[in-house]
This record gives sequence, C-alpha cells and structure tokens, in this order.
Amino acid sequence: MNNGSIAKRYAKALFEEAREQFVDEQIYKHFGMLYAMMKKEPDLLIALINPRVSSEKKYALLLLASGLDPEATTLYTRFIWLLLKNRRENQLRMIIFIYRDMFREYHEIDRVVFETAVPVDEDTIDRLTKRIQRHTHRTVECEQKVNPKLIGGFRLRIGDHHYDHSYKHQLEQIRQRLCPTR
Repeated sequence: MNNGSIAKRYAKALFEEAREQFVDEQIYKHFGMLYAMMKKEPDLLIALINPRVSSEKKYALLLLASGLDPEATTLYTRFIWLLLKNRRENQLRMIIFIYRDMFREYHEIDRVVFETAVPVDEDTIDRLTKRIQRHTHRTVECEQKVNPKLIGGFRLRIGDHHYDHSYKHQLEQIRQRLCPTR
C-alpha cells in the first residue's frame, strides 16, 4: 500500500469522527497552526522523523506547535498519539493536506492565493475576499504571498483557476511577441 493511501485512510477516518463529534473545525484550526509551524520551523520536521526522539517528546512538540497544552485530551490529541504509536509521523504532512482539503470541500470553502510583489494591506485583502465570495457564493480563505520577482501587479489562484496579471508575465508576453523564435 502506498503512502498516499495510508495518509488518506487516516485523514478520512479522522474527518468522519471529527464531524460526528462536531470538532472538525477545531481540528482544522489545529492542523493549520501545525502546518504553519512546520513551514516556519524546519527543525520540527527533522525532530518528527528522527528515530532518536522519543514518541513522548514528539507528542509534546506536535501539541505545542498546534497551540495545545500537552495535558489536553481531545480527538486531536488522541489522533496525534495514535499516529506516533503506529509510527506514521512521516505521514502527518500528507494527512494535514488531505484533511484540510476534505474540510474545505465539505464546508464549501475556496482557498485563494493572492500573490503580489509587495505586501498588501488587510483592507485590500478583505475587499478581494468579499468580491470572490459574491462571485462564487462560497466561503473564501485568502492567503497572501509576497514575491518581489513579479515586479508589480498580481497573481491570483482560486482553486484550479490561475490569473496572472503580474508585470513579469506581461513583459514575458511582449518578449514572446517580439521574438517568437526565442
């Protein structure tokens, strides 16, 4: 059995149980915090896959990174302990992705990535989010990324749809029209 199907089984079981217990949103938030911490602190991932780090230490690290007290007892904490007990901690990132996708689909949430060359103020993000929500009739989660290579303008990804209105993209189009054989 491949790793993707293992992660999918764990994520699906957790999501179904979380929905039954009405804690699916709570777990979604903990996974969001944990994923953000994994991106911010690569040492967390290193500790997670290190066989010399005890399951108890990994458990405490994962709960702390999720914003929980290691003494807490919830479906989420029991799930984390189950992963560690079954030595599936290497599946955690994939489980997080799958669970969050299931949650978004079930709750009709579109994930939007708004990429600009410079940071944009919250008011602009709020207006963009509201406009997309009016258009799609779904809840929108907007993540802003800063990429100076865009020079100016923006890129927008809504689900599978990509819109590139960056200066970099416009310059590339002009270059292609001027030198089509390049």
